[in-house]
Amino acid sequence: MIIRKPFYYIRHGQTDWNAQQRYQGQKDIPLNETGITQAHAAKDLMRGLPITHVYSSTLQRARVTADIVNEGLNLPITDMDGLQECNFGVLEGHLRPTNSISEKWRDGETPDEAETYIDFTNRVFKAFNEVLENEGTPLIVAHGAVFWPVHAHMQLGLASTLPNAHPVHLTPPISGQECWTLTEV
Repeated sequence: MIIRKPFYYIRHGQTDWNAQQRYQGQKDIPLNETGITQAHAAKDLMRGLPITHVYSSTLQRARVTADIVNEGLNLPITDMDGLQECNFGVLEGHLRPTNSISEKWRDGETPDEAETYIDFTNRVFKAFNEVLENEGTPLIVAHGAVFWPVHAHMQLGLASTLPNAHPVHLTPPISGQECWTLTEV
């Protein structure tokens, strides 16, 4: 269960491994030039939004995205290990096959040395709730897979993960409804 409170979310900018379709997981891969450009574009989109605090994964691709976006917000940033990407174990660094292992992982088939989907979901929900317990409207800067259990819980029905560095605003359901609302910024 995620606390029902509005917040903003952005996946980090592109890395070379994103472009190559490699599993990144918890490997600390930096943004590439495209990712840096994407983060600057997101900064322009987010300037002036009613965000009160920024929370970021500790992996550099997310933290650098948070730093760039925050140039337009000038807010405190809190690093959180709980917002790190899933540990994909032996898959990290390997190309993603056309038949997605990620789908099998979400269905309970855990790659060697990887985090189980249930453990990962519990970690992500705990981190989100730590963020949402605070006053104000937060921005969470994290990863594509971090959003998988979140959007499933919120019943958003997304066909795939969020694109790199495309900020969204999430609002909880109104009374009597179950689905959250996702709005692109």
